[in-house]
Amino acid sequence: MNDSVLEQMLQQCTQLDKLSLVKCSDIRSLPEVNVPIRLKELYIEGCKVLDYSKILLYTALQSLDIIGSKCHPLESSFPFGSFPLLKHVRIGGCEDLKFFGASGGTHCQHPSCLDSLTIFYCNNLISFRIEDGLSFTNITQLGLWSCRSLKSLPDQMNSVFPSLEWLVIRNCPEIESVPKAGLPSKLKSIEIVESEKLMGSMISRRREWSLQALPSLTSFIFWGSELEMECFPDEHMLPSSLTYLFISDLKNLERLEWKGLQHLTSLSQLKIFKCPKLHYIPAKMFTPSLSVLHIQGCPLLKDYCQKEKDRDWLNISHIPLIEIDRELVT
Repeated sequence: MNDSVLEQMLQQCTQLDKLSLVKCSDIRSLPEVNVPIRLKELYIEGCKVLDYSKILLYTALQSLDIIGSKCHPLESSFPFGSFPLLKHVRIGGCEDLKFFGASGGTHCQHPSCLDSLTIFYCNNLISFRIEDGLSFTNITQLGLWSCRSLKSLPDQMNSVFPSLEWLVIRNCPEIESVPKAGLPSKLKSIEIVESEKLMGSMISRRREWSLQALPSLTSFIFWGSELEMECFPDEHMLPSSLTYLFISDLKNLERLEWKGLQHLTSLSQLKIFKCPKLHYIPAKMFTPSLSVLHIQGCPLLKDYCQKEKDRDWLNISHIPLIEIDRELVT
């Protein structure tokens, strides 16, 4: 299928509101006739020679996916302000994307409707370049997945994403720390996975993270590291608002630090997976609020639990659900 065939097909689709182009290797330009006025969802995957310059005509878009395609000319600056209704953006597998720029577009508008932004498998992405003064006022979800060259998070992240509630950073090994100005204050969930330098900064420079200053943070996921880590978490690392804590694949973690957990008076779920050196949980760490305890793939900890089961070592009788290696403990 080429450009002219696509144009002819779409001339009859006067009410079309969703368009998917998948592995259309001969399509070089986005359609101009009829489609841009009404189109709400645009999904593009594997269109290697497509030029996105006409995307500015698609002002009614609410959802945009660009996957496994060249991003020209969007690799320098994405004109978010030109799409006043845009709510969801996913960009993935764009090898030519080196800098993720964002601007207010020709009308210098703030992208007030945008709710979620996900960038994944963009292995040459190095940094964000967001136009001064631009604010994503309503974005609540930001996901960065497998961007292996990305070195930093957006500067002034707390003012660029003032409403951010959900932050996921997975397999971004070159990100070294959070912005100096701190994280957005409305964050409810943080997930840091297989991002060694960033995880290391949290252990060694926890004051820069200032998680204690995030009053709405209820979920924290910390997963996948071979860092030398005798204990976790440090005292005052996590906020007392936390209700869900999941740690997994921490290869060198030996024990949980009760001083870092004793103040988590709202914690209701604790999950500990695949920590082969973890052998000890202090009894003092379990608060009355804890209702679910899952332990899986921690052989030393499992042995310890079985040996000490008849003692009042953990005082866990108040926990309604305890599961070790997918078996309920009663």
